[in-house]
Amino acid sequence: MALTLDTIVSKEFGNAAAGGYDRNEVDDFLDEILEEMENREKETELLKKQIADLKDELAKAQSQLAEAQSTNVNARQVYEDPHSSESFELVMNKARSVYDEIVSEAKNKAEGIIGDANAEAANMRTTAQKQITDLSDRLTSLRRQASDYYDQLSKVIEKQTESMSDLKRLL
Repeated sequence: MALTLDTIVSKEFGNAAAGGYDRNEVDDFLDEILEEMENREKETELLKKQIADLKDELAKAQSQLAEAQSTNVNARQVYEDPHSSESFELVMNKARSVYDEIVSEAKNKAEGIIGDANAEAANMRTTAQKQITDLSDRLTSLRRQASDYYDQLSKVIEKQTESMSDLKRLL
């Protein structure tokens, strides 16, 4: 009998006499088996879909190859025609000029993007340095305030100690 998810889910064990298997352990194990089988079933379905997609891609590629081969035959016929070689050169020259134009535009855009990025980075660096300076100044001020507070507190404690000593002498 083939083991299926339904078989595992519906499987029941009888009550065992003394020394039998722990029912909870059996149930836990069956849960693990069920989960593993579900995972494998999902994986199998995914692989089947991938195979189908790859078969479709292969068929498209074969179709494109056949098309390209028939076009290649036509291109050879055009190339062998002495009148078409002139038009072929014109097309190639036009393609080169379009290519050069595209490359030039791409370089210009890249330089612009790099320039903008450098400017933004410099701005961010300046802002960060200003924030560091501001925070350092605030830290120095807070340290100075803490020191002043400590000095004042020390004086108050010293005066209180003197007052307590004076009070103790009076008593």
